Parts: sequence; structure tokens; C-alpha cells
Amino acid sequence: MGQRADPLVKAGWRFGGRRWAVGGRRIDMWLALLGNERVRVSVLKVALGVPVLGLGLAVGTPTDGWAQQSGGTSATVTRVMVRVVSRDAKIIGSGVGGARVRVVDAKTGEVLAEGVHEGGTGDTQRIMSTAHGRGMKVFDTEGAAGFLAELRLNEPTLVTISAVGPLGHPQATQSASKQMLIMPGGHIEGDGVVLELHGFIVEILQPEPLVPAAETLNVRARVRMMCGCPLTPGGMWNSDRIAIEARLWADGKIVARAPLSFAGEASLFSGRLAVPTGQSWRDVELEVAAAQPETQNFGHHVVPLGVR
Repeated sequence: MGQRADPLVKAGWRFGGRRWAVGGRRIDMWLALLGNERVRVSVLKVALGVPVLGLGLAVGTPTDGWAQQSGGTSATVTRVMVRVVSRDAKIIGSGVGGARVRVVDAKTGEVLAEGVHEGGTGDTQRIMSTAHGRGMKVFDTEGAAGFLAELRLNEPTLVTISAVGPLGHPQATQSASKQMLIMPGGHIEGDGVVLELHGFIVEILQPEPLVPAAETLNVRARVRMMCGCPLTPGGMWNSDRIAIEARLWADGKIVARAPLSFAGEASLFSGRLAVPTGQSWRDVELEVAAAQPETQNFGHHVVPLGVR
């Protein structure tokens, strides 16, 4: 009878010195020294395309997972431009402190990129007046604010892109976010991914904080779009269509309110608030609120006042 073929050789194993050659691949002898049977089987299942003798386990062909574990797969740098804009206005730029942008892997929570959105507010005519045809660049103009994220991606990745701003006015800060799938090498440039922040920047200029609430309060406030764009009667951002009001809060309740009118200078508004007499309060605050429901924009500023 002829010599019986060794099943390992038949399966494609060729022994040579301190290395095994399996299906054209060399596996260091340390695999044979692994003391745990389960570990040896797991490694062989990944590496070999043949049955594992005596274990009754079928293994598939090697996959990219092996290369990734061995550091063989390199990440692809993928550029993503992010633009943060004010609802019904322009880009939120450095003039109001910009915005904080973050790109996060939606599955793992890993922060892939983070930074400050900086630059100018963009071209007023192009953003606010020109009809926007399909594919037209609206925000990608010279000097316009943006944040360019550079992501290192190994595979299609679902990300959450978020923005918080304007950073220069904490009382007005809003946030926005969106999720999207990004492919390695699928650069997003030009106008980029656009995030829109709603609201107004409201700043109480008079009275100063902790001033005692007298019988009459003279109130002055500055109200602007989130990008810092000015409000004027009949202007591009028409203050006639925005309700601006002063409210006096005492112990958690509104005890007085009065509308504020345009004060003759862009974005400035003023009025007089009559304070009820004969009252004793422990906590008094002045609020100036701006509201334009048709554009879904609302904003306010609150300062504490002294107790009479």
C-alpha cells in the first residue's frame, strides 16, 4: 500500500524550520506556543481558508479585519466644511465670537474634529436678496466664516455635526446639529454642511445690574440678529416686525411690562417701565425680550436689580 497522505499537507500546510507556510502565508511559530486552545482556534479561523484538523470548524478566507488589526489599513483624510448661519440672516462670524463646531462619531461618541467657526458674515446681497438657484454657492465667498474639519475615516461613518454660538454673547447662545453619513475621501466643500441658529442677541444697556428698582425704570437695549446684523425700521432686518418688550420680574412673577421703541440708532431700543409702589420683594429682575414668530426667532437678556 502507498503511504497515506498527511491530512495537514493535503490541507495545504508546509512545515519549514520555525515557521509554517499556510496557503501561501507564513505564520510565526509563536502561534503554536499559545497555551489557550480557544485563542489558537480564533487566530486560525481568521488566517486560514481550510478546515482546522480535529475541531470540526470551517473557516473563511482572510478579510480586511485581519489587516485592520495588524495596522494594514490606513485612514483617509476627508475634508468637511461647516457653515453656521443665523436664521433669516447671515453667517455667524468672528464679530460676535464665532461658534464652536464639533464632529462626533454617532456610533462610538468619539470626537473626530472640533474648533471655532471664524471669519466674516458673508455677502449680504448674495445671501439675502439674490434668488438661490439649485447648486448655487451662497455662503462660499471670500473671507466668509467657516470651520474646515479634517476627518480620518477608515469606513463610511455616521457623524453628528453640532454648533453652539454666538460665543461672544453667552446670554444668546443657541445650538443646532444634524447627522449624516460621510464616506472616506468624500470631501464636502464649498457651502459645506450648513447649521442654522435661531434667535436674537439681546443686551440690556440700561439700567446696570443691581441698580435699585425705582418707581420708573429707563430701559435701553441693543437687539441684533445672531450674526450681529442690525435691526432698523423698514430695513433689511425690519424692527417693525419684531416685538421688543421690557418686563419686570419680582419673586418669580411679572409685575410690570412695557414695549421698547426704536431709539434712532441701528439696533437700539428704549422705553420706560413703571414699577408698582408699596410692594416688598426679595428677588427682582429686569428682562428684555425680542420675538418674531414668523421667522422662529426669539431672544432675551435678564439682569438682577437691587431690592427697594
